[in-house]
Amino acid sequence: MKQLFLFSLLLLSAIANAQMNLVKNGAFERDLVNWRGEEIAALSPYEKKSGKNSVMINQFTGAEWRALDQIVLIPKLTYAVECSVWIKTDQVENQKEEYKAAAVILEFTNDNDKQISTETIAQVKGTTSWTNYKKAVKIPSGAKKIRIMLALAQTNGTVFFDDVNLKALGEEEYTQVDSQNK
Repeated sequence: MKQLFLFSLLLLSAIANAQMNLVKNGAFERDLVNWRGEEIAALSPYEKKSGKNSVMINQFTGAEWRALDQIVLIPKLTYAVECSVWIKTDQVENQKEEYKAAAVILEFTNDNDKQISTETIAQVKGTTSWTNYKKAVKIPSGAKKIRIMLALAQTNGTVFFDDVNLKALGEEEYTQVDSQNK
């Protein structure tokens, strides 16, 4: 009986982890709570995908790196994560280098915050309406944390982000999601 109870508890925790958004305040409904870099961003109650706010990053000269970020712990038994974010851009300049764009980047790190790998979820240029970018990424070996960055990466223009979601996936879920995206 004890084994059945432990198995049920494990199964319920796995289901709960798979359903839960690992990003805190991903819809920016509580201002910029839980996000670092708040001095370079502003809330926008006018341009939003849902809820009462989105977050906006803009710059008109200088083409510097400007980003918000948040570090999340990877739950145990997580095989992959699925990142989903809504992005709208206004006159994001087209630079020669592809990475110079409005971007969402996941950085996987170990316990000591040493970078293991990065994965680009979206790179957007020009003027676009609200578009959902979604990608499932397998967790690299040794990764314990994910730093999610919402950036205007070394270019000028304006970008809005809303409904940032990062959810843990088991191996079977990842295989299903990955095959749907191909």
